[in-house]
Amino acid sequence: MMLSNEERQRLDMLYGPACPAGGNGLQPHELTLHPRSRQKLDSTSAPALKAYLDQVAELHLSNLFPEIFHLLWIVGDDGDLWFSGEEVVDQNGATIGIFPKSVQARPLSLRKLGHPTLIADPLKLARIGGEVVFDPDDPEGSGRSFCLTNASGRYGLRSGQRREHLEAVAGKFEENGLCFWLDFQTPR
Repeated sequence: MMLSNEERQRLDMLYGPACPAGGNGLQPHELTLHPRSRQKLDSTSAPALKAYLDQVAELHLSNLFPEIFHLLWIVGDDGDLWFSGEEVVDQNGATIGIFPKSVQARPLSLRKLGHPTLIADPLKLARIGGEVVFDPDDPEGSGRSFCLTNASGRYGLRSGQRREHLEAVAGKFEENGLCFWLDFQTPR
């Protein structure tokens, strides 16, 4: 989709400019693979996501799943917001499962499908990315169980990212019935 200059400027102000992946750049598998759980935030997916997060937060199985689960999100060049679990695939691209938030080590034969895999554009341009994580300890006491962060080393922590960009993403989620407390992390 070709954006008008006016629309591009509006999106730049809201979410930051669309740029390639920063940090460690792209891994070869991230150019061709996409998570099976990848969805665009819209009027169909948002109520389902809300119901799912509400259910997960209410399960008291020692809160094991919500504590290790995290949801990746990204705003693409066109302003669309995409989300998925951070899936792990084998060397053939077959899904193994969801990558736990607190785990850093994994067998070399397994690959994470990180933020770039949520973008269909071959240039992998995105405005901002981050995570939704279970954390009912909101320092402001909102009572919300999930936190919205800009914790993406390649799209959320680039220089130039501002709290206002994350707030605009929160607004996009809120327009769709999903309310999170915010944890803006300072860009590197």
